[in-house]
Amino acid sequence: MGIVVAVRVLGIHSSPRKYGNSFKMLWVALRAAQRAGAETEYINLYDLSIGPCLACYSDHFLNCRYPKEAGECPLRGRDDYSLVAEKLLSSDAVIFSTPVYWFMVSGVLKNLFDRMTSLENMVYHVGRSLLDGKVAGVLAAGEEAGAATALSWAVFTLVNMGFHVPAWGTAYYHGRGDVLDDKQAVSDAYNVGVNVVRLVKLLRGGEEANKPWYRFLSDDEYRSLVEEARKVATEMENRQRRERPWLR
Repeated sequence: MGIVVAVRVLGIHSSPRKYGNSFKMLWVALRAAQRAGAETEYINLYDLSIGPCLACYSDHFLNCRYPKEAGECPLRGRDDYSLVAEKLLSSDAVIFSTPVYWFMVSGVLKNLFDRMTSLENMVYHVGRSLLDGKVAGVLAAGEEAGAATALSWAVFTLVNMGFHVPAWGTAYYHGRGDVLDDKQAVSDAYNVGVNVVRLVKLLRGGEEANKPWYRFLSDDEYRSLVEEARKVATEMENRQRRERPWLR
């Protein structure tokens, strides 16, 4: 009998509101991944510093690579990109969650995607993108239109970096209310978490491909998830309110 290797799923949140709808969707997706047998990790980009890309590639495409030694990259050691890059490289799947800012992902997530070019561009150095074969899911939440545009851009970019995106691998929420009150949005986020794990297993040859890729949550499952997610989000909001005294 072969050794069973756990699926590692990294959740990347990119909102300064660490308790809002994009967090709640990511929490549901990561809980679903755990129930599918994965180990999960959560980070919020607003706890880190990810500087903008300095366009080394534009001077010569071979200038862009990962890692760069001290002295080769003016940002090395000055921000947290290498920390995030190592988490990406050690994960089998990544779920990105973003608020919608003017029809697009948040600025900190865009910075990260730009910097991830160093991982993709290794195709010119070692013959393959360092992101090749990893699985990704994407979540977006916003009050108005724009989630579809943000998700389309993110998925197109990830696929061109070497990621696989599964069926039902994206989910969004439009509205001013609480996403946890929307059973469809919660179910969609849940399926993102399940399906990134399933695709990792499928790519390893250990999962059947012909089962349905979307499963509706029962009322009991939905209520249980929402109760737990709401408790976690409320605790985070109370904690962060103390850190954001300027808010009403």
